[in-house]
Amino acid sequence: MKPIQLQITITPDDDTVNTLVELLRRVRSATSGIDEQRDARIRAAQHAHFGGQMPPEDKGLLIDMKAAAKLLDLSERTVWGMANSGRMPKPIKIGRAVRWSHEELRAWVNAGCPPLDEWKWPLLEVN
Repeated sequence: MKPIQLQITITPDDDTVNTLVELLRRVRSATSGIDEQRDARIRAAQHAHFGGQMPPEDKGLLIDMKAAAKLLDLSERTVWGMANSGRMPKPIKIGRAVRWSHEELRAWVNAGCPPLDEWKWPLLEVN
């Protein structure tokens, strides 16, 4: 299919402008996957459930590099360097995936980011 160029010149009145604006919104929603009414409903529901506050962020048990860097307010490169040189808790490898314990990183930061030879993360005891 060959693209064609179409040029239209019109002198719209207010009703025509409003119709075109609505049409363009529908096209944008259809092509971008953005549903403005859905987004408005979600915001209203969050406001109702959380009293105007932002909903709690899902922390998860394990976080990836990007989330670890964000949590520590460091670049991903710095986090990799610290992890490789043993200056922060070691990541957990699951297959090819590299993850950190969210709880351990928070506890390590709250303890003042001590050197790993001084850092003791409590292990779960299994009965």
